[in-house]
Amino acid sequence: MTAFAERPEVLANPRAERVRKVAALSGRSARSRAGRILVEGPQAVRELLAHRPAFVEDVYLSEKAAERHRDISSLARAATRWTHMMTDEVAHAMSPDSQGVVAVARSEAVSDEFGEAGSGATFVVLAQGRDPGNVGTIIRTADAMGASAVITVAGTVAVDSPKVIRSSAGSVFHLPIIAEPDFDAAVRSVHERGGQVLGTSGSAGAKDLSDLMLSAALEARGWLTGTHAWVFGNEAKGLGDEELSACDALVRIDMSGDAESLNVASAAAMCLFASQTVRRALG
Repeated sequence: MTAFAERPEVLANPRAERVRKVAALSGRSARSRAGRILVEGPQAVRELLAHRPAFVEDVYLSEKAAERHRDISSLARAATRWTHMMTDEVAHAMSPDSQGVVAVARSEAVSDEFGEAGSGATFVVLAQGRDPGNVGTIIRTADAMGASAVITVAGTVAVDSPKVIRSSAGSVFHLPIIAEPDFDAAVRSVHERGGQVLGTSGSAGAKDLSDLMLSAALEARGWLTGTHAWVFGNEAKGLGDEELSACDALVRIDMSGDAESLNVASAAAMCLFASQTVRRALG
């Protein structure tokens, strides 16, 4: 029986111990001790229930949210017997960003094992990504563009944090997310799967992304035609010298306007779209 057992039919006290325990899961140490994660907001909870229902323990819905999101109510009842109504005050105490929808799941809901990845697969390596919004957005983009897995390096924000899960719109429940202790281990993991590591860099000697797309799509050759991983670094500092040296190739996104640089999540979207375009062109 879990720490969230023996529940009343309606949760109305925002200061109740159970409410405090759920809210505490926003912290990394509490998640680690409990082996549980907090999922907040309709979209993230919906994806959890649809794709990882076996790991769901509790779902909490306000009256308005249950009426507005009847599909979530149905998915919740199918996934767990512990589906509860709560007041708006309790919903806010559990998570100010919940929009009346909260779930607690076992940590294993975020898969950390590589699945099958065929030739030409795309991976993402996140090196020292500190902003939860950017990390979650990159995971969402990787999911949308058909990446096979995301690899995180120590120093990257925890992908099981509620902010990352919410900003990924639940994509953390769609594809494997593997944590590696350092950048070298992440590179080895890609190489073991027959992939090449492509670092993103604005240096003059880097290969132009547009050129890589054209040579791959029109001539079926180049770095994007085989299994490869895109590396995205820290939002402020980018990739360090050692990380750049460990990449098999460096790629830049040429810009024709006056902006100094691209946000890392925007750069990731462009690189991952390029990979998807090449995969589709090659069939």
